Amino acid sequence: MSRLLVLPLIFIALIVSWPACSATPSTNHFITIALGQEYSKGLSVLRRWEKPIVVQIHHVRRVPAQVLSLVDEHLSLLTQATQHSIRRANQDANVDLYIVTQQTVRSTWQRVAEGRFPSDALCAAQIKTRKGGSIESAVILIPVDTATSRGRLLSCFVEELTQITGLVNDSDEVYPSIFNDRSTNQMITPQDWILLRTLYDAALRPGMSASEVRRKVPDILQRLVADGELDRATQLLRRSELHELLNSN
Repeated sequence: MSRLLVLPLIFIALIVSWPACSATPSTNHFITIALGQEYSKGLSVLRRWEKPIVVQIHHVRRVPAQVLSLVDEHLSLLTQATQHSIRRANQDANVDLYIVTQQTVRSTWQRVAEGRFPSDALCAAQIKTRKGGSIESAVILIPVDTATSRGRLLSCFVEELTQITGLVNDSDEVYPSIFNDRSTNQMITPQDWILLRTLYDAALRPGMSASEVRRKVPDILQRLVADGELDRATQLLRRSELHELLNSN
């Protein structure tokens, strides 16, 4: 049996900024973002990919080469953060990313996804999971004209591609973070990096309950801090082309 989950991106103005010394996310933060459900109460089981993530972009309008290059860099950052294979390809994909116009958003969603396109969302994604919590496929929809006019094209790519890894919920408690609607970031932060690394840690597995996750995550976070992963993430992200572009003004 497969299950579906919709992941919307609501419009807010974003920039890239985080403190020189960022706080490590807590176990509660991880459970809220990884096991929470944006449109229903309660917690799900842990969801993540077991097979490589392969993204194919379908577009009705030409996407600037620079944007595609930055998308590839973001996928590379996700691969480094999760230590899981994530790449873009032109075939044999399990993540279909549709770049459409605002006029065709809902008709395209009805064709490639299930349910209704979220009325309050600028961009949205939907993951399909097996009964045991393993993600088997995903769909992302981005209205290029509206996203571009609002200065949100790149952040649509970044947030939706990050959320389909399995961190599907938002939280105002994690800051700075792309999972916080009040945060002012257009790219993943060191906190997000730690959440991604925790999700794909070998000590966790798809289908784990909240109580099982709660017993494992404190040790994972403690190990990552001891290994200097937060500082390493900060340096890697600050050296990225995404960071340079978004802070060029």
